[in-house]
Amino acid sequence: MTSSDQVSKELGSADSALTPAQQETLGLIRLPADQRTTYEATLRHELHAALEAATADLVGSIDEPLWISKRQLQAVNGCEALYEAQQAEPFEWRIPMTRGQIFHKCVELSIHLFPKRTASELVDEALSSMMNRGDGLADFLFTLTEVERAEIRSDVASLLQTFFDTFPPLKKAWGPTTELPRKVVLHQGKVVFQGRFDLTIGQPSELTAGRVLVELKTGRAVPHHLDDLRFYALLETLVVGVPPALLASFYVDAGRVQVEHVDEDTVRSALRRASDAAERLLHLRLEKTRAAVRPNTSCRWCPIANQCEPGQAWLEEANDGSAW
Repeated sequence: MTSSDQVSKELGSADSALTPAQQETLGLIRLPADQRTTYEATLRHELHAALEAATADLVGSIDEPLWISKRQLQAVNGCEALYEAQQAEPFEWRIPMTRGQIFHKCVELSIHLFPKRTASELVDEALSSMMNRGDGLADFLFTLTEVERAEIRSDVASLLQTFFDTFPPLKKAWGPTTELPRKVVLHQGKVVFQGRFDLTIGQPSELTAGRVLVELKTGRAVPHHLDDLRFYALLETLVVGVPPALLASFYVDAGRVQVEHVDEDTVRSALRRASDAAERLLHLRLEKTRAAVRPNTSCRWCPIANQCEPGQAWLEEANDGSAW
């Protein structure tokens, strides 16, 4: 029995013990074996060559490597002025980001810690682990008051319990992984695409897709979430050689999942988006072009919104309800 068939069998045997919400989620993220796509062995190399070709004329002029993640792609494909503002702005931890980090750590620990912990116990374990890491997030957590940390514990425990109530329990036989890194190096390291997948389930069988990429969202749904997952599908294909079977955004507050089936067109579309963005980012780095201003919903949190006339105009329209 192949590993993908084993996952399906294990999933099926657990159906009767699931809540209705868990069953609904499971039905959407489980792709039957006869519906999984088999790809050509040459796909990985074709995509890699196409991605390198898009930037071949520009990389010789840069001194420092260009690192590209979903954040850079989303910014430059939205508003290039926002991208440049983010590059210039020093990173600072904030409480909403901290909640998300702790939640993801809790999901990771829930897979690997035995015996099983309650939601509150996992939050305490995660918070203790993160405060002992000695990094920037640990420093930020130590600056918080006891009340602020208690509020974070409460918020994350509630989110985690909702996740446990609505997402099917993760079994070892499914091969779940958390924070799975993927990196694609082009032009001897001058351009690097990178990502880290929140959660994966299953794995490919030779050239047949079998892995499901799941992003766990602790906030509201926004359009670029699907673009982010398609970018991850491209990274997976370039590293492993086989695209994922499904892409899933799981919105924890609502206990709902949005799923997209992956095919070669999905991956090639993501390739075009990534290629165009890389070329544009290199033009901006080399100052061959000026950053384009494209007002959109990002204006609400853009660090230079107060200095941007088009952004202010968009916000005024949005606030009076006339924006689309």
